Amino acid sequence: MREFIEFRISDPDASEYLGEVGWRMGDDGLVRCVRLPMEDERVQLIGELDGEFQRAGGSFFMGWHITRHYTAEEIQSAEVFNLNLHSVFEPCGEMCGTEYDESSACPHCGAGSRQATALRLEPETIPRRNMSRTIAGEIIMSSRLVRAFQAHGITGASFLPVRDTSGRVLENWHQLVVTSAPVDVVPPTQANNGPFDLDVNGDYRCPQGHVLGLNLISELWLKKDSHDGSDLARTRQLFGPRMGVLRPHPKLLISPRLFRLLRELKVGRLIAEVAHWG
Repeated sequence: MREFIEFRISDPDASEYLGEVGWRMGDDGLVRCVRLPMEDERVQLIGELDGEFQRAGGSFFMGWHITRHYTAEEIQSAEVFNLNLHSVFEPCGEMCGTEYDESSACPHCGAGSRQATALRLEPETIPRRNMSRTIAGEIIMSSRLVRAFQAHGITGASFLPVRDTSGRVLENWHQLVVTSAPVDVVPPTQANNGPFDLDVNGDYRCPQGHVLGLNLISELWLKKDSHDGSDLARTRQLFGPRMGVLRPHPKLLISPRLFRLLRELKVGRLIAEVAHWG
């Protein structure tokens, strides 16, 4: 596996401290995209520079993203995958009239709230993709993909109707609900605020253990004994903030069988990373 990290850095700062690495973005070229192997010594330098900039009230980079590339052999031998949905949209359900029951939610992180009504969305904002999620983590699937799941006997999934803001059922869309037992995340999984911000104060970690952190930084490691063998599962522990309509969300886990089906169907905007049993 090769691991890369990509930064968005203002072009003047990138030129001054890193030279001509990366490429300029946009018509004005004011932002530089710098993509480096994780083991590159310049990654540590960027972390040190960001620390200096933050102490002065700024930031050296404006954004970051980690990608992992696997060999065909690593994909073939994987026993479980972490599925990331890169098709994200708004407004989310709560902004369109979906109601949530917060009576059993954790007072620290908001985990445990329950969707109390059918998912309502604005149809014109839904991406024309087979599988997407709202900014609040609600997952919708096309009728085509639902039929494929049912035809292939994919386990661990059920599907609920999606309605528009007036209550009319949207025939082409369904909400995905994971019905399998949750799977526990175990070390050496790392969840931090960012690649260099370890959240030492625990601002985004739940003291009850519901939320592990703001962002998943590493590959996922999972407790195999907690998996019931379903093709689709979710992690018990959550990631992300409870802020406004945003809610901490689990990671989606898929079996090799489901991974192959999604590939065969050419479902776009999905990134499947190898996960590990720990």
